[in-house]
Amino acid sequence: MHSRNPYRNSPDFLALAEAYPPLKPHIILTPKGPTIDFKNELSQRLLTEAILLRDFGLKTELPPDRLCPPVSSTSANRLNYILWLQDVVDAVSLALGEASERPVLGLDIGTGASAIYPLLGCRTRPNWSFTATEVDEQSYQSACRNVQANGLQDRIKVVHVDPAGPILCSLLESNVQYDFTMCNPPFYSSRDEVLQSAEAKELGPNAVCTGADVEMITPGGEAGFVGRMVEESEYPKVVWGLWSRSYRSRNRWFTSMLGKMSSLTHIVQLLRENNINNYAISELVQGQTRRWVIAWSFGDVHLPDGLARLTHGGIQHLMPARNTFHQRITQARSSAQVAAIVLSVLNSVDGLEIQETAAEPGAEAVDVVVSADANTWSRAARRKKRDAMAVENSLPNTPQLVCRVRSLAGAKATGDTSEASLELVFDWLRGADRALFEGFASHVERKVIARLSDPEDSKQ
Repeated sequence: MHSRNPYRNSPDFLALAEAYPPLKPHIILTPKGPTIDFKNELSQRLLTEAILLRDFGLKTELPPDRLCPPVSSTSANRLNYILWLQDVVDAVSLALGEASERPVLGLDIGTGASAIYPLLGCRTRPNWSFTATEVDEQSYQSACRNVQANGLQDRIKVVHVDPAGPILCSLLESNVQYDFTMCNPPFYSSRDEVLQSAEAKELGPNAVCTGADVEMITPGGEAGFVGRMVEESEYPKVVWGLWSRSYRSRNRWFTSMLGKMSSLTHIVQLLRENNINNYAISELVQGQTRRWVIAWSFGDVHLPDGLARLTHGGIQHLMPARNTFHQRITQARSSAQVAAIVLSVLNSVDGLEIQETAAEPGAEAVDVVVSADANTWSRAARRKKRDAMAVENSLPNTPQLVCRVRSLAGAKATGDTSEASLELVFDWLRGADRALFEGFASHVERKVIARLSDPEDSKQ
């Protein structure tokens, strides 16, 4: 569960019923406390409407024959997805030096009758706007009503699209820059698969499924759908009468939710086959429900490991390369000493720009973003006085390297509360040359450790 998700426990059903009276007749009193019948379609729909109204101020109309997007503790992964995207947008803004309050534009692919993702995104981030696509006429009309009911028609544009057309068609319909795409794709490949899935649940489903076939079934299932997204975003050729290479420049991060580990494996393999190495994997867990998010980008902005990699041992073969390096510091007398030495080492690097982040690490820690137009720290660079090792960069005035450098102490670093638990953390934020990032991090580590061993510095 995302750390900012408030639905860690079951909701207070009585309080919700007081805030939303239509829910009252559906409250069931049990020895374990009030609840509802989650296998009752109307009860589940009213619960979702109550939570959206009370906690987000959202008025929603959820049709009985379309998917009901629960947001309570039983299945709050929709909110988890939005919160993770917020972190991605913040990481991109940090890498590019953009203001946190800048306008952000997302594309929700298959928004559904509720338009739940754009509604949650706009309610939780006042600077966000969305284009929301939908192939089903009934769901499109319902989504438009939900957007209008909340006065968000200036920030959410619902578009009815051709199901036979490209999935990413909205990226080419204007010259605007999208920050991300998001998608909760149809899960199944056929009606038979839907029935087989229901039969496989020996104890029955935890909640009623209200979805229509158009929402749940697509050729190839979710793996086929997201696979087509990858192909549309990547191939430099004419697809559907449009030049698909333009997708790359009009969106920063392509993302989608996935419900099966087999689908995640398939998409990662597809990304690697197409040499798309800048990708990320996250996990959304809420109660008994586990989902994954796959994301990929053709830009030079990278996500830190906390957003892009999972630590589970069984799936490490699917993970992207590390963008975050950790260096344990054992020689330091205090975190203040480490912070002072780190800043001194960074200031000694020729041509390095240093900017403090808005994280407010405190007086005894350091948290800065550094950028370099060229390699000035290696021996070869110092001899030649120019960047002889940097890769070509086609974008003018673009730094070769942007890196976040932090010192963490105590529990923040390792979970250990002792003062000796100090760590240097390097996040690769931007650049095309991984070796440049690794070389810079190694250079700073060596210099800091050498300074800590110096008797003069050890007196600090």
